[in-house]
Amino acid sequence: MKFGANTQIWVAPFKAEDLGLIDKVAKLGFGVIELGVSSEKPPFEIKLVRERLQDVGLECCVCSFIPADRDIASSDPAMRRRGVEYLKSLVATTAALGGSILCGPLYAQLFRARYLPAAERRREWEWSVAGLQQVATTAESEGVTIALEYLNRFETDLINLAEQAVLLAEDVGSPAIGVHLDTFHMSIEEKDQGKAIRAAGKRLKHFHACENDRGIPGTGQVGWNIVRDALRDIGYDGYVVIEGFNPDVVDLANGARIWRPMAPSPDDLARDGLKFLINLFQ
Repeated sequence: MKFGANTQIWVAPFKAEDLGLIDKVAKLGFGVIELGVSSEKPPFEIKLVRERLQDVGLECCVCSFIPADRDIASSDPAMRRRGVEYLKSLVATTAALGGSILCGPLYAQLFRARYLPAAERRREWEWSVAGLQQVATTAESEGVTIALEYLNRFETDLINLAEQAVLLAEDVGSPAIGVHLDTFHMSIEEKDQGKAIRAAGKRLKHFHACENDRGIPGTGQVGWNIVRDALRDIGYDGYVVIEGFNPDVVDLANGARIWRPMAPSPDDLARDGLKFLINLFQ
């Protein structure tokens, strides 16, 4: 198990001018940096980022989402095709960086949350599965695992529980598709976080350690001992990443509904959160 920091703690998306964050994350003591990427062509030089990662001894993974014009669960075939190509580009970026995990809510447009009759919801599920099956073929060849993150009901209407994320991964039916759990979303939707983690089991390929208010892990209401014990029970040895949201990044703050600082500073959120996680798992 290695602990990581998501670059959204400081910036979004990660860009060429943010190269120094790699050094910062390494100096803070993390073993992994999770890069926020949201475009087919990343706004940084992959070669330079990979070299810097190697220089400081950090592993990396990529976190992303599906924007409104590339929804693979859309009724518009052209939009679904764009979405598949977009996801394939994220797989390529992840592999080129030397990463093996692409994570996030990569099954439908982010923030699409509305009531649908069951038959229509099932059709969207089928479109999402079909799109992910196409992307999974590319991911398998690139050695990348796509970890699907379920979100709370206010951020998506497709999957809101660990058991639903597992079912989606099973329907896709590829070894390149797994599950991504986040304790923030779990604290809203799950009745038992330990049970949810155990339900994910061997399908769990990525984990976000976030407090219930998106603040410093260990300062809120998440049942961290329950989380730790469940991760141990399933033998999870992947990345455990702190995800944060800088309220000074306007688009990010609006999307995540962050109206106040969740820690004295982004550095404090990362540093204190890492200290808590190290003590928790030691």
